[in-house]
Amino acid sequence: MFTANRSNPSIERTSPGKPGAASHVKREGAMNIWISAIAAVAVQPLVFLLRVLPDYLSSPQPLYEVGLMVVAVVAVGAAVVLVLGIPAFLALRRFRREGWGSLGAAGALLGALPRASSWPRTLEGYSAGQNWHGNYIETYVNGTPTTYAWLTYAESVLLFALHGLVGALVFYGVWRSRQRPNQSFQPTAFGGD
Repeated sequence: MFTANRSNPSIERTSPGKPGAASHVKREGAMNIWISAIAAVAVQPLVFLLRVLPDYLSSPQPLYEVGLMVVAVVAVGAAVVLVLGIPAFLALRRFRREGWGSLGAAGALLGALPRASSWPRTLEGYSAGQNWHGNYIETYVNGTPTTYAWLTYAESVLLFALHGLVGALVFYGVWRSRQRPNQSFQPTAFGGD
């Protein structure tokens, strides 16, 4: 309901019931977004561990650096969710496009963005190789990126996009579940209450 204030002719928003009810709804909405963002970041180590599980199981050597990588995954995930993810969600929400498809696509795009920005470049005099799916490959020969360098780049961009997609879908699931009223104590047709 809108009312005109006699001392100030501007229009102000009032809400029936308790004073401050509108600000409570805004705080609750913001809290739902933050809880959803925390869930989106918290799922990232699980995605990472599922990604490295085949390598870990097939490796004769223990992977000691996995713990450090989990911390790095959480740090990068938190930065991407905070700087890109929440503003993207708010923009989609403003245009009433906050469905699972649009959030999933935005999450995949924003997840891939940090890795996609560092593509293979020519590095004079540089040669390198790596193990890729059990085979040794040369990624740079005399400073020129090989086809394998581009394939490993594309694979890593897709894996980052997977992180973004899973994070966005978890965000959406948590956000939607927190938007619904709690009906756990409501009588049901088969509950007998």
